[in-house]
Amino acid sequence: MRPVFSHRRITLKKITIGKSTFPKLTEFWKWPIALGGFSKTSAFGKSTLDLKEKLSFWTVFPKPFPKLTEFWKWPIALLLAALTFPAFSGDWEISGEAKTGFLWEKTEKVGKDPEEKVRLGSLDDAGDDQGRFRLNLEYTEGNVGFKIRIEYDKWAEGGPSKWPWSYAFGYVNSFEDQLTFSIGKLGSSPWGTGGPEKWKELEVMDKGGGVRVEYKPYYLPGLNVGFVLNWFNGSSDRGYSRNPTILDLLQESVLGVSYVNDYFLFRFAYRLDNELDQRPGSGIVVPREGDDLIYRIEEKVLNNYLKGLKIWALGVYEGVGSEDDSCIHFENWLFTEFAPEWFTAQIRFGYDVIATRSVVHLKPSYYHHFFDRFLTLGASFLWAQDFGDSKVYPGSPYWKMELEPKVQLNFQNAYIAFVYIMNREYIHETPLADPPINQTQRMNLRFGMWF
Repeated sequence: MRPVFSHRRITLKKITIGKSTFPKLTEFWKWPIALGGFSKTSAFGKSTLDLKEKLSFWTVFPKPFPKLTEFWKWPIALLLAALTFPAFSGDWEISGEAKTGFLWEKTEKVGKDPEEKVRLGSLDDAGDDQGRFRLNLEYTEGNVGFKIRIEYDKWAEGGPSKWPWSYAFGYVNSFEDQLTFSIGKLGSSPWGTGGPEKWKELEVMDKGGGVRVEYKPYYLPGLNVGFVLNWFNGSSDRGYSRNPTILDLLQESVLGVSYVNDYFLFRFAYRLDNELDQRPGSGIVVPREGDDLIYRIEEKVLNNYLKGLKIWALGVYEGVGSEDDSCIHFENWLFTEFAPEWFTAQIRFGYDVIATRSVVHLKPSYYHHFFDRFLTLGASFLWAQDFGDSKVYPGSPYWKMELEPKVQLNFQNAYIAFVYIMNREYIHETPLADPPINQTQRMNLRFGMWF
């Protein structure tokens, strides 16, 4: 659970040093950057330095600027470009987060020796590796701007071989902000599921970008309707010996609509599927794997009568209209939360369908806040059971139970938490007094911060 302190964004204001304009910096960084050749009167004899030269200067300059690893080089280069480029006269917004921890895990399965391991990592929405570093940048000037998110989930020395963009796109607002065009590697969708726990945007892809068009009519405030033209979302083709056509690309479009007022919020997006591409790892050979849709519905009335009470639902449906049941993946989650000043209580109910197997799950949680939210104590419990023709264990439904107590210290824009997780799986016909078929124990010391 993330601390409930308000999420601040930093807006950089302009000041002038000599003849050059710089964002406001701390005393530590201001003069090294100014002396480093970023001004018009560069010590290197040039009026400007390109990004590569600026970065090269920072990676070879003696202390207090030691050579940087590949991991930090690109985020710092981007920040320097944002903070020091004189041509930018608009507003910058910077936010981000970093999470990691120490994770101990022990897995026990029937008929196998126990496995135990320790590694760096956090199970608090921090990726599957050692942790997460995320940096969000937005620049606006008049009716144009761009948004960038850099994200590292792997912290290996040397870093990735390419820029780790989650998204990077520019946008322009026209016709009194009623029409917005976004171009690039898209993200920050107005039609996404919005979380928590389930984050999905249909125009987001690892290997492509596109164009998003949003129409927000002034005569109906809160309405946003539009479409996305982009590349195929599958990483391989089916062996068709022809190049994509315009019609093929149109058949990969995303259609979206959202509407919000004082009473409710609604989001919906639908992605078409063309026969040329194939979902990564699916192995499906049918002509159509099916379209995708996502939705979110949220009420905004209950909080007016009981402060802290709200209800929302979200869902993902992959394989709409598919000719093969194995392509179908349907998730529906309903949340009810009551969060007054001194505690947070939530119940999540879910119904998921995978081909001819269905899973029902229930997850209640309760966290009590002490000392003006400095200390949080609580736990969550998950219960799930499958049914249908394709159960995990034919002839008998299987249960999954998970208990997760947590102790968390909340600071200004940071937290430290300790979590113990006990996960057990049973065949329904086996008494609970018997050993489970699978058991996993985890202890996770988590560290997180954001700005």
